Amino acid sequence: MFSKLIDENKGQRASETARRSMRFADSNFSSDGSGNLVAREGEHVETAWQLHIYATRHNVHITVVRPPNWYHPQTGKRYPEKGDNRTVALSLAAGNLGFRKSGRKHYDSAFQLASYVMGRMQESGMNAWIRELEVFLRGFGAGREAVTKALLGTEGRYLRGKVVKVSDATRLKFGGTRSKKPRRLG
Repeated sequence: MFSKLIDENKGQRASETARRSMRFADSNFSSDGSGNLVAREGEHVETAWQLHIYATRHNVHITVVRPPNWYHPQTGKRYPEKGDNRTVALSLAAGNLGFRKSGRKHYDSAFQLASYVMGRMQESGMNAWIRELEVFLRGFGAGREAVTKALLGTEGRYLRGKVVKVSDATRLKFGGTRSKKPRRLG
């Protein structure tokens, strides 16, 4: 599903990279002699933003993460103020939209959460700052499919062309400690 989207974006990124390299040739970057652009000492090199989707059986969490050493284009503020770590730009779960108890685990609540998050990103102007987006899926809940459908639908039209990587970060157990006793009902 996402592989077709990534392939379509490759051509756009190649032409954008060539255009960006011409634009950066006189700003924060210099040539190393072989024609490659290298960041000047002490200058910031922007990396991709990240969209983390954690879909459990009972809830779904969506987190948008800034790249390390990201500078806000309008205020000039650096995130984080110290260190080279990533910082969270937006983090919401289905419970933040008013879904309670068993209502958080359904497909519809996850879809509404995804469309709400993408709407908030658009309203705050975050979409304009994002050049590249990496999507990390974790867990096998119903929210996993709902968020991908929202990203590929009309809700994700501003982010869809910026996706450069999609990966599954679901944790799988190999050996380790003994599992809890399975719950038996009835």
